[in-house]
Amino acid sequence: MILRLNTDIASGALGLVFGAVLWFPRGDIGRLSIIFPRAILLVLALISIALLVKGFIKPSGRQIEITGNPWRLATVMIGFFVWWAVVEILGFLLTTLIAFFALTWYLARVETAVTWQRMLKWTPVILVLVGVFYLTFTEVLNVRLPAGLFF
Repeated sequence: MILRLNTDIASGALGLVFGAVLWFPRGDIGRLSIIFPRAILLVLALISIALLVKGFIKPSGRQIEITGNPWRLATVMIGFFVWWAVVEILGFLLTTLIAFFALTWYLARVETAVTWQRMLKWTPVILVLVGVFYLTFTEVLNVRLPAGLFF
């Protein structure tokens, strides 16, 4: 699928929406803990506004080619939103493991049928990836991940 799009306006609008989604639901974050994320969101907002202004002052339409199946892309995007909604309930580890297995199965079945033996071969890689993400966030970055029901 080929789209003709002013990428400056699209990027600026997407940046502002993304920044707003992350800015408003701050929850019970401490005053000192929010300083760095708030600064990053302000920089994101400034860059997004600059892109919007550039897009309106000096518009440049570009052709964007989206390869692959649009339904598959939409399904994966919906899957990420489902992961985001469920991670608070089931916890980061369990939700991410389920999401990685589902994503691996869904994308691999495009090429060929996926057997349980094939999924078992991929299990160590998925476990290591999720474990590295978990340890990076909890131990290196000192970020509390959602515990949920199980972990």
